[in-house]
Amino acid sequence: MTSQVFTVALLGNPNCGKTSLFNLLTGSRQRTGNMAGVTVTRREGEREYQGVRLRFVDLPGIYSLSHNRVEERVARDYLFETPPDLVLNVVDAGNLSRNLALTTQLLEQQLPTVIALNMLDEAESQGIAPDCDNLARLLDLPVLPSDGRKPRYLDLLLDTLVEQLRNQPTAPALEIAYEQHVEQSVGRLTGTGLNRWQAVQALESAGDVAFVLHDHQRDLLQQEVAQLESYHDDSAAQLIAEGRYGYIHGLMHNSGSDHDEISFAEHWLDSVVLNRWLGLPVFVGLLWLMFETTFTLGAYPADWIDAAVTLLGQWLAAGVPDGLLRDVLVDGLVAGVGGVLVFLPNVVLLFTFIAIMEQSGYMARAAFLTDRLMSRVGLHGKAFVPLVMGFGCNVPAIMATRTIEEPRARLITILINPFMSCSARLPVYVLLAGIFFADQAGTVLFGIYMLGILMAFTVAAILSRKIPAQHDESFIMELPPWRWPSLRSLALHVWDKAGDFLSKIGSVILVGSLLIWLLQTFPQNADQSFLEQLGHLLAPLFAPLGLGWQETVALLSGFIAKEVIAATLAVVYQAGEQDMAGLQAALLAGLAPAAGLALMVFTLLYMPCLATIAVIRRETGSWRWAMVSILLGLVLAWGGAFLTYQIGSLFF
Repeated sequence: MTSQVFTVALLGNPNCGKTSLFNLLTGSRQRTGNMAGVTVTRREGEREYQGVRLRFVDLPGIYSLSHNRVEERVARDYLFETPPDLVLNVVDAGNLSRNLALTTQLLEQQLPTVIALNMLDEAESQGIAPDCDNLARLLDLPVLPSDGRKPRYLDLLLDTLVEQLRNQPTAPALEIAYEQHVEQSVGRLTGTGLNRWQAVQALESAGDVAFVLHDHQRDLLQQEVAQLESYHDDSAAQLIAEGRYGYIHGLMHNSGSDHDEISFAEHWLDSVVLNRWLGLPVFVGLLWLMFETTFTLGAYPADWIDAAVTLLGQWLAAGVPDGLLRDVLVDGLVAGVGGVLVFLPNVVLLFTFIAIMEQSGYMARAAFLTDRLMSRVGLHGKAFVPLVMGFGCNVPAIMATRTIEEPRARLITILINPFMSCSARLPVYVLLAGIFFADQAGTVLFGIYMLGILMAFTVAAILSRKIPAQHDESFIMELPPWRWPSLRSLALHVWDKAGDFLSKIGSVILVGSLLIWLLQTFPQNADQSFLEQLGHLLAPLFAPLGLGWQETVALLSGFIAKEVIAATLAVVYQAGEQDMAGLQAALLAGLAPAAGLALMVFTLLYMPCLATIAVIRRETGSWRWAMVSILLGLVLAWGGAFLTYQIGSLFF
């Protein structure tokens, strides 16, 4: 006798344990992980139970049926075109509010559904214990405990699935009461022949739906979407999301499952940092505080390191006989490496601030806050994290753009990332700002970083109009709770970043300093060294920027790594001095303040280092885009430095 065959589709948010539960139900071994999008296409498996053959379909992890990411399209089209006999909605019990947003869409569509509350043990450890019976009563559908890692709830789940499939129950019709203008738009759309859920989904997705919209329906939809945005200054999707979460909040409260209410302090913090008018000024103010503190506090330990480097140089000068060995040790290694080592405290402070913003939960809120602003220049909310990572190092930041799935947005984020000033440039800024703008050094440092952000956004806006988009990608993210950063975690993070900086000093900067010293020293009997000859050869290109041959060769050395710029300036400007005071005096005598500012701007904008160029080539798959990045940076750097020098000369 042939057993009945039923199809059960597993659907849930990313990281809810859905694929683990699918493995348990089918006995198959599928790939599981913590990265969103791990299940990109649907997977199938079967199980015989109580004379019934259950065919399970594991759909991609998604947040919504109304957005336009690849995963959402796969799930949405499957549910509409080949509706399963039953949907097993897997829900993370510890993040019930967020997960139920997808549930409401399933119920609006009247898809027969069973809810599996997964990861209950983790929820209980957080003091959250969702009441399955109350939720089942309020939703009018089965709500069961589940565990994708252990079979303790497996029989109960399978019994319920088989019972539901044999009885073929009708799904309850959920009608959420949306905002008045949304309801009016839904009413006008249903008047054209659409079902209510179709009208809601069409509004929420701006027409990107699995079902067919006729020309009249599509024209009316565009009018309604534009009208809603003009009324509220919010998109239709945002208004509908507010309605969903309002319903979910009431559901959680009535079921006794709302134990994860945020505290008054957390609510107040969110009301400030996510405020439409206050959020951006607060963000900019925090950035200013970060750079001001990086300079002012970093100056004290920098002076201690400088004193130690000076003593080492004096000790070597006194203890090593005259000759090439003493010159290479004192004028090459100590001057070059020491000229960069003194800025270690500034780098440590910068990474400490960034780590605090990440671990406290503020960085995720800043990404959410800037999504609308970035969308206006062709970027995406997901670009925020790679761009902020660029303050540390452009190489891992560019690799982090892999989370952006829309090709144009990812390419633009890669190309503008080098304008986010990495920590390698920080020693140059601190050195020059401290010399030429000592009283406002922190503000100048902040201004340079803001110029990089402004340039990145400007280039992004231009590129977004030249490079065609392949598809839109909605930005959905979970805001983590506010928390005190862990001192141990902070220490480990900063130690790791400081270790990277020191390893560069012991490798790239050491070799670069020796190479610069050799070129500066030889040939010994000639009027000009090799380095000076090269500098004078290219100096006419930089003369309109107020820069001499010394700055020219320093910028050339920065092609290898930006830290080498500071080391090169230390070598070519030492003039027999082994301390920072001598270097500062020599630079102050050799450059005008406007030229110093122009040098900072050129360092900010010109071509990425070799490692960054290599990763651009690898991530874009083409040398063409790597060359575009190089040429774009050089042109903008020269033009920006020229304007800076010409305008700055009028004031300084």
